[in-house]
Amino acid sequence: MRIPVIQAIELTPVSFPFKTTFATAAGHKQKTDNVQIKLILSDGTLGKAEASSSIALASESQTNMQRILVQLIPELRGQSIEDYKSLVATMWRVSHYHPTAAAAMECALLDAVARTKKKSLSAFLSASPPVSIETDLTLSVAEPAVMGARAKKALKQGFRKFKVKLQGKPQKDLERLQAVHQAAPKALLVADGNQGFHVMQALDLMQRLRRAEIPLVFFEQPFGRLDIKGMRTFRQRCHVPLFADESVLTIADAIKLFEAQAVDGINIKVAKSGLLGALDLIHIAQRFKKRLAIGCMEESKLGLAASVHLACGTGVFEWVDLDSFFLLNVRAPRGGFESKGPQLSVTGIKSGIGL
Repeated sequence: MRIPVIQAIELTPVSFPFKTTFATAAGHKQKTDNVQIKLILSDGTLGKAEASSSIALASESQTNMQRILVQLIPELRGQSIEDYKSLVATMWRVSHYHPTAAAAMECALLDAVARTKKKSLSAFLSASPPVSIETDLTLSVAEPAVMGARAKKALKQGFRKFKVKLQGKPQKDLERLQAVHQAAPKALLVADGNQGFHVMQALDLMQRLRRAEIPLVFFEQPFGRLDIKGMRTFRQRCHVPLFADESVLTIADAIKLFEAQAVDGINIKVAKSGLLGALDLIHIAQRFKKRLAIGCMEESKLGLAASVHLACGTGVFEWVDLDSFFLLNVRAPRGGFESKGPQLSVTGIKSGIGL
């Protein structure tokens, strides 16, 4: 059987409004501006994905992502998908400084490859039977009463886990976490600092939380992505586990943090590390006996599907933050994965991401 080649790649800029203002310590926005990809093979097989913008990655604007994706097209057009790993390496070489573009093109290619093999993406990535997963819901920075009301509403919809965005102001952030905890006292909470804290501010907040008897599963990326000294100091002086997000893009990043004893775990995002890179990060974290979370950026259901397939296929993540499609005010397409409240599943999908 002739192995198909990449015949064409189509790019479509898209914009989706958030249901409410999305705000973190790094900024706020009313909508996300993304780029959707359709990769077409010579046998008619399609691969689909979406490159997502992000407050945390200011250079990943829609314009920049589209520019880099256009540059990738001549590198890929006419190439056989047999050695897809080499094609993925080419993507990352060409778009090294724009990871969201490379990651999205990689997802589109692997979606197409999985379809040619008549496998779901989860089965293509992992030999294990897929499991269902439970996502949290992100509560972006707002007044404490507003965040508490949002948590109470989400609790009625079945959510039992919340990622609470903070701003780097210990007293105000305590009030935010108190409001969420009071609204959902049995819910599990993760605090996300989005690089907005100095070490003493973070330690101050942790002491306030301890006095208020509000537990955290972990504290995510309170410090600047290169502040390894700050991370190590925090771990030495605080009982709350520390996870890295923006600090980790590649295996080299993860190894540097692990060898420095700077973190307890990492939050892997397919949108910035790609699928094969995510698998590599899983393996290195397991080797160092570090904990694992999986997150997203600002993808629609199309863009989020690859991450859900990875999480369901591997079953290794103790914390799942794959909720972006809940936050966008857009009608989600059928397929990709099934959602019943916070429960996500890819069972029944036979080909690629199923979209």
